[in-house]
Amino acid sequence: MNPMNSKERVRLAFEHVEPDRVPLWYGAADGLTHRLMAACGVPDEEALMRRLRIDFRRVHARYVGPPLGNRNIWGVERGGDYYGQPLSHPLAGVETIEQVEAFTGWPSPDSFDFSHLRAECEQWRDYAIIGGPWVVVFTDATELVGMAEFFEKMHTHPEVMQAVMEKVSDFYYTLAVRFFETCGDLLDIFFFGDDMGTQQALLVSLNHWRAFCKPHIRRFIELGRQAGLKTMFHSCGAVRALIPDLIELGLDALNPVQVRAKGMDLQELKADFGSRIAFHGAFDHQQVLPFGSVNDVRAEARRVIDIMAPGGGFCLAPSHDLMLDEFPPENVIALYDEAHAYGQYAGKE
Repeated sequence: MNPMNSKERVRLAFEHVEPDRVPLWYGAADGLTHRLMAACGVPDEEALMRRLRIDFRRVHARYVGPPLGNRNIWGVERGGDYYGQPLSHPLAGVETIEQVEAFTGWPSPDSFDFSHLRAECEQWRDYAIIGGPWVVVFTDATELVGMAEFFEKMHTHPEVMQAVMEKVSDFYYTLAVRFFETCGDLLDIFFFGDDMGTQQALLVSLNHWRAFCKPHIRRFIELGRQAGLKTMFHSCGAVRALIPDLIELGLDALNPVQVRAKGMDLQELKADFGSRIAFHGAFDHQQVLPFGSVNDVRAEARRVIDIMAPGGGFCLAPSHDLMLDEFPPENVIALYDEAHAYGQYAGKE
């Protein structure tokens, strides 16, 4: 029998079938990636991915529009480390749908180039390829208006805030359609998201999430399904309350399972939802990975696998997409080495 490749491994896991081993995902800041390359003695990021036995690859459209400076495509000024924080809000003070329609700062899908995507996908045919724009409808809408103002106007001007979200959603929908028309036949997973949880609770009430956010998530899940792709939704934080609705919408996988957030106990999540949605993540990114010893990391990898791996429906990754520059490289290497060795399904006692 031929050995299973990464594409087959991930597909089985997403379909709640046990593959040969638990699939592995990697995401990190550039500084950590370069430190890991040095620690592993490899020449480039692809060689590092192979050394760590990562099963996923990801392709991105290229921005080719007007220079952005320190602003994003929505005209929001940003500053700070990593993703940064919004420092300006171009739609602050918006009061009417007419003002939303008249806003001249909406980005153009023509600012993105997709021509390189097929060639990138072709070189990774044996891997599970993630593609599509990073759809963050709620987050971008709140940054355009300002979070505090947006939250207030969800009550006082709901139709105006809905109009802002629809504009953002329509932009991403057009990008996704172009992306999938270019290379959808070579992709495996459409990955999009919106951070909807704090450490303790949802950012908004469940009723407001259902009114403002759920229709857009449904829209993009259906688009991914039409393209023949599995769908994976990202949200950090305490989002247990959303999982039944996400299952109802037909979502395939939830990322990243922030294990230290309230209600995100792994045993409970696996018992209550593990047969109906795949979990992608679940390794503690807040304490164990940055501050634990190598032995702590190895022990936690085994604990997570013991809970989440049975029956499939699990891909192991840190509980945030981006491991930070300051993480100890030896801990990251220990995570992936232990997960690869311990996450084998065949012959496991």
